[in-house]
Amino acid sequence: MAITTLRLVARITLTRNVLALSRSGGLYCLVGRIQDINAVRQVKTALLSSRDLSVYSMNAPWFIHGIDFSDHLNYWQHDILAVMITDTAFYRNKQYHLPGDTADRLNYQKMAQMVDGVITLLHNSK
Repeated sequence: MAITTLRLVARITLTRNVLALSRSGGLYCLVGRIQDINAVRQVKTALLSSRDLSVYSMNAPWFIHGIDFSDHLNYWQHDILAVMITDTAFYRNKQYHLPGDTADRLNYQKMAQMVDGVITLLHNSK
């Protein structure tokens, strides 16, 4: 089983369409290395079993800009299997890591759904 890192799940309104997929941030992207395609598929299947989640995935080489923007990079550097789950809010939230990046900007309902999907992943990995 892969180490799974979660990026923030924010309540953001887009001022521009960063990924051409969603203007409201209601989608999630799984990111893994090319050699980790089976792990990404396993995580995606578990997350899609949760209600109301739109999940996309990509496996890409390490040199693609942004693929290593989270804690999973530390595992990859030691050749440990890891997958990042992100809603790409760091591209959409102008307050990311600034004083205005406060708890009221988080979407707790979506976070709970994401955690449900991760729990499903853990149960299926026994």
